[in-house]
Amino acid sequence: MTIIKIKEMLETLLRYEDSEITHTFCSEDNTFSLSYSKELKNFQVKNVEIGYIEHFPDVETTSIALYRIISTVEQEVTE
Repeated sequence: MTIIKIKEMLETLLRYEDSEITHTFCSEDNTFSLSYSKELKNFQVKNVEIGYIEHFPDVETTSIALYRIISTVEQEVTE
């Protein structure tokens, strides 16, 4: 997934901030979920297996973090 597609996905979450939308990314070892919290005004990326949640304040920061996660997931799938 390209960084542009990731940013579009994040902007969609912002547009529909009154709705509860969660995107899920899976690899062999980890599952990650992405959502936007209107109350906290930030994006949340959660490692579902261990319950660790990381918060990001904006589209740019979140897109970089997600790109790294997705790139790792895609690399694991092709190996």
